[in-house]
Parts: sequence; structure tokens; C-alpha cells
Amino acid sequence: MIVGIDLGTTNSLVSAWTDEGVVLVPNEFGEYLTPSVVSFDGKDAIVGKIAKERLVTHPEVTACEFKRHMGRATTYKLGKGGFLSPVDLSAIVLKKLIADAEKFFGQKVDSAIISVPAYFDDHQREATRLAGIKAGVKVTQLVNEPSAAALSYHFENMEYDEKFIVFDFGGGTLDVTVVDAFANMVEICNISGDNSLGGKDFNEAIALDICDKFGFDWDKLDKKEKAILVNYGETIKIRLSEEDEVKTAIIFNGNSYEYELSQQRFIDISASVFRRLTIVLKRLMNDSGLTPDDVDGVVMVGGSSKMPSVRAYMESLFPGKIMVDPKGDVAICRGVGIVTGISQREDGVKDIIMTDICPFSLGVGIVGDEMSVIIPKNQILPASRKQRYHTVENMQKAIKFEIYQGEKLTASSNLKLDTIEIPVPPKRRGEAYVDVRFSYDLNGIFDIDIYCPLNGVEVHRSRGASSGLVEGELDDIRLKMEELKQDPREIPEIKFLIEKALRLYEEGNPMQRDYLAKELDAFNKFIDEASVPDAKKAAMTFSLRLNRVEESMFAFDVEQGNLWKEFLEENLEGKEFDKSSEYDDEEDNDSERR
Repeated sequence: MIVGIDLGTTNSLVSAWTDEGVVLVPNEFGEYLTPSVVSFDGKDAIVGKIAKERLVTHPEVTACEFKRHMGRATTYKLGKGGFLSPVDLSAIVLKKLIADAEKFFGQKVDSAIISVPAYFDDHQREATRLAGIKAGVKVTQLVNEPSAAALSYHFENMEYDEKFIVFDFGGGTLDVTVVDAFANMVEICNISGDNSLGGKDFNEAIALDICDKFGFDWDKLDKKEKAILVNYGETIKIRLSEEDEVKTAIIFNGNSYEYELSQQRFIDISASVFRRLTIVLKRLMNDSGLTPDDVDGVVMVGGSSKMPSVRAYMESLFPGKIMVDPKGDVAICRGVGIVTGISQREDGVKDIIMTDICPFSLGVGIVGDEMSVIIPKNQILPASRKQRYHTVENMQKAIKFEIYQGEKLTASSNLKLDTIEIPVPPKRRGEAYVDVRFSYDLNGIFDIDIYCPLNGVEVHRSRGASSGLVEGELDDIRLKMEELKQDPREIPEIKFLIEKALRLYEEGNPMQRDYLAKELDAFNKFIDEASVPDAKKAAMTFSLRLNRVEESMFAFDVEQGNLWKEFLEENLEGKEFDKSSEYDDEEDNDSERR
């Protein structure tokens, strides 16, 4: 059985697609939300609601919010539980969710699709896959959280065609995504986010305000004292979701203090959190080229989006556009559950198509520590692109490529993923060269192919292959990726259309020739940059246009002399090839590197 898991910073959930549709799995308390907290009682791990209570009573053996450190060299010393990484702790949470699912469905769970923040980098995604493997399941796919939320929302609103923003504000992360949804299609257009911004920051802002008001020195408090104040902060924050002002007694170190917090005061002490939120939104709107008027609405999901201050803030930026998803707490998990159904071609969802995009640019470092991007950020996946690099020294015998992920101009400021060196024939500067191809698919498999045509040496590296997929499944994925790497000009139907266009040009009148020359030039330029699927899609449009031109050549009747003019005005004038596709485009460029 395959399940969908929302592995959250604050809470985690599990779902699956059944004959009744997507079903959420309750835990032993009959609740869907299981706190992402792990505590140890001796060597026994405790997960969820009980463990959360132990954050205050047993903070030295309890850990939370470890998702924020996924893919990083962080460890937790939790009593007899020993030193544990975020991967280890996440695996413990996953085991608990899987056990709940097996008990609920009465079946063994052997595979899972797990959601991750859209802004998770390659290391963090690989760490999530590893956590799944340690939990004993195959991780067949990672789905970006806002993409899952968008799918969940559109699944309930299939009759509408909308361009909307998913504002996914959870306990520990913020993801904001532009989505274009129509009929059975959910297309992710742009992504922005902050992996260390969430409800936790509001809790800490209130805890710091308590310290300021009563003269506590936050930096001198021990772990248990901080946990107590942060817990008060979370309770007060939740109450502010229902009340304009909160008055409460705070018991701290044997003393009682009266604390008050209004909505306006809360906004004031959280100013830095809102500033960071603004940066994420500005980046999204800048990348997408959209204004608030261009979107139909903003779908608010995630626990932190429930806060009145957050909703009021978003309303000020997108007046009249805020749409609160009533299932916001479980939207991501519902979306991942729908993906499990799509992956198994289940009735009711098998025809749904969801595209996703590359959240970070992928490239190599070149001379001057410059980032040479091969697959840009926000490109639709799967994607395959090739770029050529030349030697920069006389008699250079090898080229070393450092592979990076990120948006910094300086290559070394980005996240380094790999280093690959390939030998080249010793020649004069610029005469030796290699082709570097990056291919990246929806399953997170990142293929690097480096080839030197002058000596035939080829280096292949595949990242993300340790996802728990068996070799046959990996072979299927790689076969599809190989199809992306074909040259569109070698496709027979495209060769035929180009030759047909040249023939029609020779046979056409001046007006038709002028039109055909422009169309052929546009088509040639497009396929030089397009992937195979994009090229085939464009070829269908190009074929229709050529057929219309050919039909117009038989309008001999004088009274039909305006047929060509009407054809241009009504059907084709000013139209361009549609580059939108579930696939990214590929391009071949020459670039110098050291």
C-alpha cells in the first residue's frame, strides 16, 4: 500500500487514496494532526501529543522543529536515545504515522509520497528520502507542499479556471506559489519561500516580549525555562486567533505575573517576522511578473495563516482576494493523498495533471567564480538542458566542474552539490571543449552528463537515486529522462514539416511567402530551445498553419481573393507558438569556463 505523508515542522499527517476518495488517517487520539515531537523514556521513543507535553517536563530528552535542520550537520543528545540527527528523528515520526496507517487500513504500507517545502534544497530533499528509507518505506516521490495544497484546493473547485496564489504558512516554513489551474490541469508557475519562517517565530516573539516586560534575560535562561515561555507564547498566539486581547497569568520560577497582549501590540512585536514575510512575497511577484490584480485569489493554508493579524496583513496586500481554505490544516496531506491516487492511475484522479517547477537554479562555476546557470529557477519539470564549455588555458588537460544550486551571482556562495573532473585533449586555449547536460525530473532524480566530443570521454553522475526505488523503477524513470535528451530536429515529423514549409514557400505568392518565412523562422528558433515534448506540441500548431496555407493556394476564384487576407486576420495574425508545457525546454549555448 502507498500512503501520502505531510511531514510537517509542527504537526504531521498521513493520508491515502481509496475507493471513497482521499482519506485522512487518525492517530490514537482520533486526531489527524500528530505533533512532530520526539521524546525518550529510557531508550523508548515517544512520538506526538504525549511527547509534546514532555517539551516542558523533560526538555533534555525531547526534540521538536528538527525539520528546520534537515540536510544539515545538526545532532540532538536525547538522554539514552543517544545522538540523533534530524533524519533519525524524522524517521521516528514517519514510523509512527505508518503504524497508524497500517492499523487504520489493516494493510502493510511499503511505499510513501512525502511532501517537502518548495524551498528545500537538494541536501534537504535527499535527507527526507533517507528518513523514509530508515522508516522502512520506499519514497516514490517528493511533492512540494504548496503544490499539494494547490491540488487539494483545485480538486474541490474543478469547475473554475483560476490563477491563484497558495500562501502556505505553517509552524516552521513559509511557501508561496503562483498556480494556474484549469479543468484537470494544475500548473505550478512560480515559487518563493523561507524554510526558517513560521508560527514558531511568533511564539518566540511573544516569549521575548514577556521577558522584556518582566525583566527576564532570555540569553541567561536554561532550556527548560525557555520552553516554558515559548509554550506560553504559543498558547497566547492561539487565543489571539479568537480574541482581540489576551490577559493571562504566567507562572514562572514560582512567581505569578499578569501579562496582556492586544492584536496591535502583537503586530508591533512581530514586525521582523512580517518584514521577512514581505520579502518572500516581493520575490514571488517579481519573479512571476504579476501584480495583485493579475491573480484571482490567495488561498490561505497552514496553521499560521489562521491568525487574524496574518490575514489582515495579506488582505492589505491583496484586497478582496483572500480565500481561506476551510480544510487548510489538512490541505497539504489531502493533496499528497490525491497524488497517491494519481500515481496508481485510480478512477476519479487518473486524468489529473499536475506540473511542478525547479525551485532553485542549477549550474556550474565558471571563470571569476561566476554562476553559469544551466537549468534556471522556475523551469517546468522534468527538464533537460545542455551547455558547452571551453578550456581557458593552453594545453589544459582537464576541466573540473563544481555543481551548484542557488541564485547567488557568485558560484561559491550557492549550495555545492558535486565536483566532477573530465579529461580533455591538450590544445590551445578555447579549442578543447565539453558539453554539460543537466536533467532533472519530478522524482528528484538529477542526472549530470558531461561529454568531450574530441576524445569520446563521458562522465555520468546521478543524484537522488537512493530514494528507495527498486532498480526497475529507476530504469523506467531514466528511460523517460533519456527521451528528454533527444534532439527535436531528429524527430521525423518535425523534419517533414520543415521540408513542407520550404516547398510551400517556393509555391506561394509574395504574401504567403512573407508569412511562411516568419513562421518558419519562429518555429526554427523555438525548436532550437525546446524539449522533445515542447517541440512536438509546437509541431501540431505549425502543421495546422501549414495546412491552412496550402488550402488557401487553391482559391482561384476572383471572388475568393480575400480568403488569404481573412485567414491571416481571423486565425493567425500576431499569434506565437505556445511554449507552455509540462516539460522544460533545453538549450545549447557556448560558454567559456576555467
